[in-house]
Amino acid sequence: MKKTLFSLGILGALLSACSKSEPEASDNAKVITANDFESVDGWMPTVPSLTRDQAHSGKYSIRVDGNTEFSLGYGNLLGKVSPTKLRKLNVEAWVYAASAKSQARLGVQVTDPVTGKEIFGDGITITDQVKDYKKWVKISKEIVLPENITATQVLKVFLWRASASDAAYMDDIRVVAVE
Repeated sequence: MKKTLFSLGILGALLSACSKSEPEASDNAKVITANDFESVDGWMPTVPSLTRDQAHSGKYSIRVDGNTEFSLGYGNLLGKVSPTKLRKLNVEAWVYAASAKSQARLGVQVTDPVTGKEIFGDGITITDQVKDYKKWVKISKEIVLPENITATQVLKVFLWRASASDAAYMDDIRVVAVE
């Protein structure tokens, strides 16, 4: 598990370098990251979760399934993503669930940068919000961060297989600071 989370951290660093920073609304300064996964193709290392099987926009999305536990993810120091202490985040993404067995989770974590230990964890179980399968559905959640987080800890956002036995896809993700 540690090796997987370490790999996720490396992939998060790669993804953060490739993330779009072109938000759609007037909340430009509040967008922490946004990604449609189009600019990731060809970057090393090869990422098994990047796929052309389904896409909400463009040609690419990320997938988790029985063979892929964690997707490509975002990771950055909290002190880099916001000049002030973050209290709340709005996480939204488009997801495609093959069936009710696509119980993957859009995960949000705050971790210690040295040990990788989780300080805080939350997210969205896809099937809690998706009831129509085999089509793209927008999911979102406002996440309240705990008071004990610090600027030196790492914010991570990713798709996790969790208990999914069928494929789940994610595209067009946005993470926005609410306050």
